[in-house]
Amino acid sequence: MKTRDKIIESAIQLFNEQGTKAVTTNHIATAVGISPGNLYYHFRNKEDIIRAIFEQMDAYGMEQYQIILDKFQPGSLETMEQTFTMIQAYNWRYRFFKRELTALIMNDSILKDRFFQTHHAMLAVIRQSNDYSVTTGTLKPMSDNEMALFTEEIWLVTLFWLNYLEVGGEEINDETLRRGIDLLRNIIRPQLTGKALAELAEREGSKA
Repeated sequence: MKTRDKIIESAIQLFNEQGTKAVTTNHIATAVGISPGNLYYHFRNKEDIIRAIFEQMDAYGMEQYQIILDKFQPGSLETMEQTFTMIQAYNWRYRFFKRELTALIMNDSILKDRFFQTHHAMLAVIRQSNDYSVTTGTLKPMSDNEMALFTEEIWLVTLFWLNYLEVGGEEINDETLRRGIDLLRNIIRPQLTGKALAELAEREGSKA
């Protein structure tokens, strides 16, 4: 692994364990086993490292989503649930960022702009998937406003489910992640076609 990548991975681990405020570039350099000067050759400061982590997050998330699309039919119930599960694993890998999201982007205008780009891009991806679900008969047709709100509901739960568990004092485990999927199903259920409802009932019965 290249030194730059080692710095990023060590920073992720330290930030997850201690939070960004408690971790200095010296701490990160020590964890990597390099001098502070060597670290500054790759990154100007801690903010620069956090920006690099976000770029990794962005690329990694889309890569994992594409793997799902290559394996499951786009717009299907299976794809929705696989995507939710993937994003929770993604959120856990980068949990410091989700815990400190507001503070991080409000204190760094460059990071804020990049986050907004990704945020709107993800809304567009989910909207595209939902529109495709209507085309394939998984979701009922909706007005543009209904679809926009439905898209935001899905993204909101998917993005912040782990945060919800943590602030509620709940352990993050298979059971609480499954509850997140149940919540997602509950949001989606009223918009499913008869065919999709039958498929969902069969899936729920097989997992009972």
